[in-house]
Amino acid sequence: MFRRATLTILLAIMCLATYSQEVEPLLFADTSILDIELHYNFDELKRDYDSDPNYHSARLRYKNIWGGMSRIDVEIKTRGIFRRNPKNCSQPPLWLRFNSKDVRNTPFEGIGKIKLVLQCYDRSSYDQLLLKEFLAYKIYSIVSPNNYKVRIARVTQIDRITNNKIVMYGFFIEPADMMTSRLKGRLDDRKNIHPNACNKSETTRMAIFQYMIGHTDWSIKALHNITLIEPADAAPPIPVPFDFDFSGIVDAPYALPAEHLPIKSVRERYFNGYCRSLEEFKVEVDYFNSKKEEIIDCIISFYLIDAKNRSRVIDYVNEFYDIINDDKMVKKEFIEGCRTD
Repeated sequence: MFRRATLTILLAIMCLATYSQEVEPLLFADTSILDIELHYNFDELKRDYDSDPNYHSARLRYKNIWGGMSRIDVEIKTRGIFRRNPKNCSQPPLWLRFNSKDVRNTPFEGIGKIKLVLQCYDRSSYDQLLLKEFLAYKIYSIVSPNNYKVRIARVTQIDRITNNKIVMYGFFIEPADMMTSRLKGRLDDRKNIHPNACNKSETTRMAIFQYMIGHTDWSIKALHNITLIEPADAAPPIPVPFDFDFSGIVDAPYALPAEHLPIKSVRERYFNGYCRSLEEFKVEVDYFNSKKEEIIDCIISFYLIDAKNRSRVIDYVNEFYDIINDDKMVKKEFIEGCRTD
């Protein structure tokens, strides 16, 4: 009897452990705006923007479930390429690094290091740019289950020296290892993998999504703004896109297409995907048509973006649907314009 009871308890613990591993981390399970404060030395951090920046001590405070502010010690450093350069943006995106003991029973539990995207400049127009970039992630989560989760935050930055404050929007991006674990895969960090060696359906769908949002700043071969995950041993890797600030849907004033592309503005769409048969593209057209209502509803309901910008995003997405439902345009953009290299 004792052995049977012990076995039952052990099985229950094992089931609970398995369930706990599959439960979505609190930071991304909650979709409300996370209010946080970051206390650090502004000058010390922003002077350190070279190719190999250092971590700097900081304090993070977040609004807890009781309405008070809880504190976590954290290390931060600048990240990114274009936005890290102070000639391009006054506010660089950040890495936040935690001690595992400090984040127990907090929204950041289970996270060792995480990306925080911030507005390029502390201006009202730039909050709309950041929110539209956040929206691109949400749209991709409708298009594909293989996506990065994101969490919007209202970030108050406080200078430890002067006590000056900057309040702006930001968002956290799910760590790559957490994303691959959630999708029951593993990271594949090999470069020069040809896109045609990846999961065909997911790669085609991802490329059409990038075309939909007017984004060409990505490469599977170079792992540029792309993470590859292997869903199982010997299975073709799946590309997961990120970093959409150079897209037409965001339309940032600093965003320009690469010089080798035959377009002058990121608002102009250019298909960066590889060739497929007309029948394969039509399968994807049907798929995107099936998601249109959900995508438009997602844009309409994202109230943080003002009405004018929401309307522009909807018009831009509707232009995409006009293209994919025109046989001549499908042939021109996807059949004749696809890559073969």
